[in-house]
Amino acid sequence: MQCPRCNWQNHASYTQCFSCQAPLPVAGAQAGAAPAPFGFPTPAPAPRPAPAPSHQAELVEVFPGTLARLGATLIDGLIMLLVPIAMVLAWVFARAAFDAAPNAAYPGALALAVLGLFSPALMDAMGPGSPGKRLLGMRVATATGERPGVVRSMLRHFLKYTLTLGLTLAIPFLLHRVLTALFGERGLHSSMTGTFVVASSASHTAIQKAVALERGPGWFLKAMVVLGALSAFSFAVMVAVALWNQGDEPANPHREQVRELDKAARPVLQLVENHYRSSGGFPANAAAIGITQAGQLPTGFKALTIEPTNGVVRLTIAEGAGEPLSGKHLVYMPTMKKRKGQSDLGKWQCGSDDIARENLSFGCRHAVAGAAK
Repeated sequence: MQCPRCNWQNHASYTQCFSCQAPLPVAGAQAGAAPAPFGFPTPAPAPRPAPAPSHQAELVEVFPGTLARLGATLIDGLIMLLVPIAMVLAWVFARAAFDAAPNAAYPGALALAVLGLFSPALMDAMGPGSPGKRLLGMRVATATGERPGVVRSMLRHFLKYTLTLGLTLAIPFLLHRVLTALFGERGLHSSMTGTFVVASSASHTAIQKAVALERGPGWFLKAMVVLGALSAFSFAVMVAVALWNQGDEPANPHREQVRELDKAARPVLQLVENHYRSSGGFPANAAAIGITQAGQLPTGFKALTIEPTNGVVRLTIAEGAGEPLSGKHLVYMPTMKKRKGQSDLGKWQCGSDDIARENLSFGCRHAVAGAAK
C-alpha cells in the first residue's frame, strides 16, 4: 500500500508507513479521501444521508389499504341498514299517530329516512369522517386535502352504493377487475367526484404530493359513465311510472275475475302446445285436443275456438260470470321462438277484443283485436 505522504510502498497489512510513520488509509476507504495530518487520527467518514422515501412509500403513507377501506364500507353500510329498520319499528309503534296526521307525518318520515341513508356522507362533509372511517383512521378529502363539501360528498356516497357496489355485486370478479382497470383502487365513485380516501394523520402537503402521483380517468371516460348513469336512471323512472300508473287504478272486482279465468284457461293452452309439438301444426278445432263438449271446458267458459293457421285460441266466458263479462271472450296469441334451429311455441299473450281495458287484469292487456273471430 502506497503512503500518501512520502509515497513509500508498504505491505498491505501495515497501518503506519514504514518510512515516515504516517497512518495509512484503511483498505476499502474512498480513494479521494484526504490524508490526516501527521500525528492526528484519521477522521471518521461522514454519515450518509438517509435515502428519500420513494413514491410508493408516500402513497402507502397517505392512502389506506384496500382491506381498511372495505372494512369502513361494511361498517357504514351496517349503520345505513339499521336506519330503515329503526324507521319500520317507529312505524309499528307509532302507526296511530301517522294515520291521524298523514300529511305531516309521511314527508317527515321520508326526510328522516333519506337523512339516515346519507348520514355517512354528511359526516364526511362536515365532520372528521363517517363512523367506519373514523374507527379505522381515515377520512375523505379533495386533491388539496380539504373536506369534500356536502354536495360532492353526497354525490360520492350515492355513486358508491349504487353504481360501484351494484356493478361489483352484479358480476363480482369480472366487473370488479374492469372498474379497477378503469378507475384504479380509488373506485368509480371517488374518481368521478375528485375525492380521495386518505389517512386521518396525513397532512395537506403529503396529500397533495401523493395525489400528484395518482392516475385519474380522463374526461371521455367520465362522460361515458355519466351518459350510462343517465340512461339507467331514465329507464328506472319509466318503469316506476308504468308500475305506479298500473297500481293507481281503482279497485275493480272484474279484474280479479279475469285473473281467475286466465288461470283456468292455462290447461287448454297446454293441450294446444302438446299438439303443436307432437304434430308440428296447430289443432284444427277443439276436438283435435280432446275437448268434444262444453262440459270438458275449464270452469267459467262455455265455448272454445282455435285458429289452425296461427294457433289463436278464443275462449267464450260463461253466463255465470255476470255483467260485464258474460258472453265476452279471452283471446290467446302464441309467440314463436327458435330452439335448436326449429320453431317452437313461446309465451301466450292474453287479451280481449270485447272486454273493456279497465276490467282486464294486467296480464291480459295485450292487443289481440282482429286475431280471431
